Amino acid sequence: MAERRVAVVTESVSSLPRQLAGELEIEVVPVPFSYAGRDYLDGEDITPEEFYGILRPDLPPASTSSPSPGAYLEVFRRLCGAGLEVLCVTATGKIATRMPESARMGRELAREEGVEGRIEVLDSGSAAMGEGFLALEAARMAWEGAGMEEILSRLEELSGRVSLLVTLDTLQYLSKTARLRRLAALFAKALQIKPVILFERGEVRPLETPRTRRKAVERLLALAEERVSGEGPLHVAVQHAAAGEEAGELAEEVRERLGPRELLVAEFSPVMTSYAGPGLLGLALYEEPPGAGP
Repeated sequence: MAERRVAVVTESVSSLPRQLAGELEIEVVPVPFSYAGRDYLDGEDITPEEFYGILRPDLPPASTSSPSPGAYLEVFRRLCGAGLEVLCVTATGKIATRMPESARMGRELAREEGVEGRIEVLDSGSAAMGEGFLALEAARMAWEGAGMEEILSRLEELSGRVSLLVTLDTLQYLSKTARLRRLAALFAKALQIKPVILFERGEVRPLETPRTRRKAVERLLALAEERVSGEGPLHVAVQHAAAGEEAGELAEEVRERLGPRELLVAEFSPVMTSYAGPGLLGLALYEEPPGAGP
């Protein structure tokens, strides 16, 4: 493994598996949120499992905010102080409107302080493992010795190839979430459906409205297959919120039907679960450009 010159930063809403982030030394900035009268840092002082235990549909939704510019600054300062350049991969500003802005403000504060070292902020155009996959690719390239320009060029190419498909088991949580209320309103007359929703290229849109869980999962797989050409290595992350057993079964289906080079199972972070509710299943995936990889 080469000596890295670039450190990678992302937010907890990327839902990166903790062990994988640790192995690649990806810095994960926790997203602050309040729920049921208490303040938390996403993924830091409450785990997804602990959050499932307190999540209730009759309570007001979680109140979330972007990490402060100071939170990003602290990480940027430390990494630049270690002689590294920094690439911060953020959730898309079209969903988490203030995260890219807050990260850029953190960069400006670093410059005002006289922090030496290049700092770049990249809007992933996605969230959850759609964002997480870009952070993973950047970190892997960095440990192979790639420089900032090479990594940025690669991520710009991949960001248009990453898709996140999810199906919700309930609409009770989405309907209370101000950021996604317009989306929930599209389903207002059919609360028993199991919608399939696409996050892609910075946009969020409903695709289909199956009425049973089985049909929703079948459509999730079929829509994923439609996005796979077979021309390049495929990376897939099965995502879930309080649906570990189903996620494991879905992962086996993905392995058999899509044959990905990389297959991960990742839980939604508490903040993401507060929007979507328990029972979410999703597939984040991207296919490398033809000719990529060994």
